[in-house]
Amino acid sequence: MTHKFGICLYMPDMPQNLGVIIRTAACLEFPLHIIKPLSFSMTDKRFKGAVMDYIDQCEIVNHDDWNNFEKYCESNNKRIVLATTKTNNSFYNYSFSNSDIILFGKETAGVPQEIHKKVIEKITIPINQKTRSLNLATSVSIIASQIISNL
Repeated sequence: MTHKFGICLYMPDMPQNLGVIIRTAACLEFPLHIIKPLSFSMTDKRFKGAVMDYIDQCEIVNHDDWNNFEKYCESNNKRIVLATTKTNNSFYNYSFSNSDIILFGKETAGVPQEIHKKVIEKITIPINQKTRSLNLATSVSIIASQIISNL
């Protein structure tokens, strides 16, 4: 059941979200890319409580910075797709492929403007006008499930 698409987190800054996303990646069997640095330690009790013992069952690919991640994608023919609230391109209507890596920004700040400008492919999860955004771990789960059901 291992899937070829991946999820990438840009400098995640909430340990419990990273823990939940690692569990999701382990259960749904997709690789999780993490662009460093992290603003917390993986010994943080909030991280450890959320990840439990799933970290050893998840394929984690660490990248020292954006440039390292971008080179990885280029050399492995991966298409970067940015999940953002700053587009109207619904993920429901997007044609995903196994070579996609869906990039999610920091919980508190998204991705820097230069990365936002650089990444051409962008998707969003449509939500009602009264709310700002979904939780990062929830968003990863929704999009990963959609990709799995369509590939």
